[in-house]
Amino acid sequence: MKSSFQILSINLLPPEKLYCNFNYWSTLFSQDMQILWDKAHGVPLEKLPKGVSDMIFPYLLLALSDYKTSQLNKMNGIGLDNLLSLWFDKYLLNKNGYFELIKE
Repeated sequence: MKSSFQILSINLLPPEKLYCNFNYWSTLFSQDMQILWDKAHGVPLEKLPKGVSDMIFPYLLLALSDYKTSQLNKMNGIGLDNLLSLWFDKYLLNKNGYFELIKE
């Protein structure tokens, strides 16, 4: 007997890089990006000091949102909150304008 259910397979592994246009978005969130680069470049997101992580959080949401939008056919039904909880501890901030997957 054949099942009428289709098996779904979703790869929820995080991408190597999540891009964010820091130069554009920083004019909305903060004029002083130097603070971010000095205190956060190369630091895993979960190890950032509270004030710095508060500054970076909007950028991470934008990067996740952009990624989710670009992968709409694969990420349909997966919320940003789920991606954030799955991937937050997997990235560090790179001053070249992206969140980079931590190499283990």
